[in-house]
Amino acid sequence: MMRVIDCFGPPAARGHAHGESLWDEIAVSLSRWEEATRSAVGATDFDAYCTRFLDRTGCIGHATQVVPDLIAELQGIAEGSGQPFNRIAAYNLMDEQWWYDSTSDAPPPGCSLVAIPTENGHVLAQNMDLPAHMDGSQVVLRLGGPDIPQIVALSSAGLIGLLGLNDSGLAIGVNTLLMLHHDRNGLPVAFALRHALAARSRDEARQRLTTTKHASGQHYALVTHDGMTSLECSANGAALYDCESRLLHTNHPLASRDIDPQAQLRLEKAGFNASSHRRLDWLRDRAETMRGAAQVQTLYDDADAPICMRAQVNGGSSTFASALFEITDAPIIRMRKGHAGGAEWQHITLL
Repeated sequence: MMRVIDCFGPPAARGHAHGESLWDEIAVSLSRWEEATRSAVGATDFDAYCTRFLDRTGCIGHATQVVPDLIAELQGIAEGSGQPFNRIAAYNLMDEQWWYDSTSDAPPPGCSLVAIPTENGHVLAQNMDLPAHMDGSQVVLRLGGPDIPQIVALSSAGLIGLLGLNDSGLAIGVNTLLMLHHDRNGLPVAFALRHALAARSRDEARQRLTTTKHASGQHYALVTHDGMTSLECSANGAALYDCESRLLHTNHPLASRDIDPQAQLRLEKAGFNASSHRRLDWLRDRAETMRGAAQVQTLYDDADAPICMRAQVNGGSSTFASALFEITDAPIIRMRKGHAGGAEWQHITLL
């Protein structure tokens, strides 16, 4: 089971509660991330690597201007966990590190997402597929304070969040789109996600994402009781994908044309694009069976499905966790650690 950590209060206090509660887990997560990064890019002085990473991108500087509350939360995580701020900050630039290092043999991340209307609202579900070194760091953050709605976020120890739902009934799922243009001076994915999750409505979340300068290519599925919005964001704007009846998404763009040819070629050679198309085709073949939460969960319970990734056969990436949100008048949150068959679904409640 994943630990559920309550982080309430002003931004710095939320971060401090996160860092202090997960002191050991954060230390292990950062150690495994350091080892993986050293192996991938040959970083001999890791603190120098983190500093260089932050200096050569303006992501944290831009976040300081746009979402200073989340920078205060990061500082709280660093203080609470006894870790250097630069390490915590660099760790939270996960999607940005993928294009910053852009090694040809890097584990291809993946996420397979489904959102459908139901009789009483909508369902949003997805796998979060990440490098295998992150396995074991899965946590659930329950966040709240005077400046934000209450939020339940799937995360990794030390990260500010990966996906989630707030108490206004807004759920957000994500898919990385590494072939879209990036901006070294944009808002990082984790910060854009949390910025959108702090919105009180789907329209407000959409506005926050469409008026933001994005650091990385990313799909954001915004789902509420009364509708769905699909946005593919990149350095040059946000493209709206028409998803009135059903939203199925993996890791290639369905609407955006802001393609970086070099990134596209690298992903093609690594088999990343083929994996994304294969997963989307698998979901589309089963689209007619998706009538409600039970049928959607069945798809994510299939351990043999291509959407269930394992490190030994998926280039070093594996299903980190899965989430299923039933977004009705009384939202239901389910999350599961690891891949299908590895753990039970866990019910998470808003306080």
